[in-house]
Amino acid sequence: MNGVRTVTEQPVDGRLLPLLKEHWELVQRLNMGIAFVGEDLRITLCNPMAGQLLNTQVPLGEPWPLDVCLDPSCEEYRFVLDLSVYQREYRNFVVTWEDNGRIRHVLIDSFKQEYESGVVGMYMVMKDVADFTALEQQMQRTDKLATVGKIAAGIAHEIRNPLTTIKGFLQMMEHRFRAQEMTAELQYIQVMLGEIERVNSLVSELLLLAKPHQAQKQPCSLRSLMNDLNPLIESQALLRGIEYECAVDDVPMIIGDAALLKQVILNLVKNAFEAMENGGILRVRISLASDGRVQLDVSDTGPGIPYYQMDKIFDAFYTTKEKGTGLGLPICQRIVAEHGGEIRVSSKGFGTTFSVLLPAVASQLPVAN
Repeated sequence: MNGVRTVTEQPVDGRLLPLLKEHWELVQRLNMGIAFVGEDLRITLCNPMAGQLLNTQVPLGEPWPLDVCLDPSCEEYRFVLDLSVYQREYRNFVVTWEDNGRIRHVLIDSFKQEYESGVVGMYMVMKDVADFTALEQQMQRTDKLATVGKIAAGIAHEIRNPLTTIKGFLQMMEHRFRAQEMTAELQYIQVMLGEIERVNSLVSELLLLAKPHQAQKQPCSLRSLMNDLNPLIESQALLRGIEYECAVDDVPMIIGDAALLKQVILNLVKNAFEAMENGGILRVRISLASDGRVQLDVSDTGPGIPYYQMDKIFDAFYTTKEKGTGLGLPICQRIVAEHGGEIRVSSKGFGTTFSVLLPAVASQLPVAN
């Protein structure tokens, strides 16, 4: 094919490490780039990822002149040239490259290839650190939730004990005011009881972040869960003037705690309702994702989530609602993560979709022909 080698062929550059030559096919599947730049300023790409990270397209395993492989005006060219000329060995060195307006941060290790005659070139091992950034953000969010949970666990009883006492006395006063038809005083009592219930609900949510109750996992069907929840969702939709659509495909069973998963669904539905103050359409869809997991989509036709808020919505206490606690989505994420799944969100200026992906029972997955 015009001399272009496929990724399964052995590299022709004899200076490549024997280990790379022996495991050439494996190197192609690595999620990191490997490239070799020789003392003659010819560069050899050892796998497709190297081409992606260096933003170049040349046949794999063949040495190419550096100024042909890379644009001499680009940052990648200048870095590789510097690396080759000065033979610098880097460890965990991060470089920033721009690709058509998109900034890429690449983590690089480099080392010399030496023979008895001296150094003949430099190897580059490259990794896009975008994955690490996302992982770091997730770890920071998890640490924050854990800290919040520890605080909540420590003060929960101290808060609930006086609340229980106050609530008891207020209920006694409510009974007396009702018997004496003291309407104004009765309204005050009911407001106070409502606020106490709100505080109690907040404490309960904090405790879920601290240590969710022991999940009672067993095979369950999302279709059955939706059948249980549909009457409640339909009644709430009717009260709010919202159209409700539910579609459930024939999907495998999952392993999970039905009560906790219902809480996730109701939280997502509640958020969708609150996003459509002036009415709209709520859609719930259960289907089989392309990767074999069971997917639950909760979509609304609200105004959507601004792009600058997308990476904050799962942070504890972050909320744009006047009376929101900012704990609903973090709790959902915690529950789904404990079930081995993940939550994704998509919002493109109009409407929002939250997608919950959960592992299916392996024995029920379709077998490929």
